[in-house]
Amino acid sequence: MLTKSTVPLLGMIVTSIYLTFAFDVANVATQAPDDSNGWHLPEGAAAERNPVPVNDALLARGQNLYKAKCQRCHGGDGAGHGPEADPDHPAGDLTDGRAALRNPDGVMFYKIWNGRAKPKMPAMKTDMTRTDVWTVIHYVKTLRKSS
Repeated sequence: MLTKSTVPLLGMIVTSIYLTFAFDVANVATQAPDDSNGWHLPEGAAAERNPVPVNDALLARGQNLYKAKCQRCHGGDGAGHGPEADPDHPAGDLTDGRAALRNPDGVMFYKIWNGRAKPKMPAMKTDMTRTDVWTVIHYVKTLRKSS
């Protein structure tokens, strides 16, 4: 039963629910678009080019970063069978030359930078600089086999 003292309380509850819903909708609208596999990729990611110039020293640094951050899941050869790879959802095969069509530099950058929840790919934005991620991308591209 509504009384004079419960009407303001009911109004506050309804307003809180409305505002919560409105903020959730606004938050979803401002998030980067997802692709169908749980990746958070900003619009235009596929068109982004690697801004880091490649050379032998950079590739050696990329290899060291790969060994430290990626090898445990993707494996030494990049085929996705590292010791910490999920057997039910192996890490991506970085040696697949056909993957280049689906994963240009910008897409690879945001997949590494943002990670995803399922299947698990840790976000590297707290462990690596942007330059380090671009450096790893140059190295990973050397692992690809011709398609």
